[in-house]
Amino acid sequence: MNRKPLVAIAVGILAVIILAISVLPGSDFLKNIVPENVELPGSLNAISSEIKPLEIELNNISILSVSEKETILEFEFNVSNPNKKPILLEMISFNIFENDIKVGYGEIGERLSGQYASSNYYTVLSDSSLDVSKKITIKNSGNNPEFWSKLQKGTPKWNIHGEAFYSTTSAFSGLAGSVVFDFTK
Repeated sequence: MNRKPLVAIAVGILAVIILAISVLPGSDFLKNIVPENVELPGSLNAISSEIKPLEIELNNISILSVSEKETILEFEFNVSNPNKKPILLEMISFNIFENDIKVGYGEIGERLSGQYASSNYYTVLSDSSLDVSKKITIKNSGNNPEFWSKLQKGTPKWNIHGEAFYSTTSAFSGLAGSVVFDFTK
């Protein structure tokens, strides 16, 4: 029996396994063999470089309407990408506080799970920024009349605590991260 075909198949399978391990998310194999500061083609560049966190700013909080039963607020965020490649902003989730009392919660986007099946995310292009906004309805429970009075006068003091989740657009790199923020307006 000729063993050359069996050896060739075994070597081929071993090569495929090594290649798969080298490009899996979290693998530093390619990062260790590719020199830094070298211009690489798109997918190799994504694998060999680290991503910087997105920068989140709260542009504005607008009180759109106030009634005895509910208020509608609009939150406007600016998201900046300091990287040399596009980044997916998956979701911004935030808690809304007035005078250290939690009065609401908001989400913009949707966390990706598994494959890129969701379309409710934002692409932030390299070295650019993107404005995103969300309208939030807060129901009047009657438990915080001081807050409702401030809303009607337009004088609440807001604290916004949240986290933005992002990932690279490369299926090979699998890099994901988040950035926590805390704003007072």
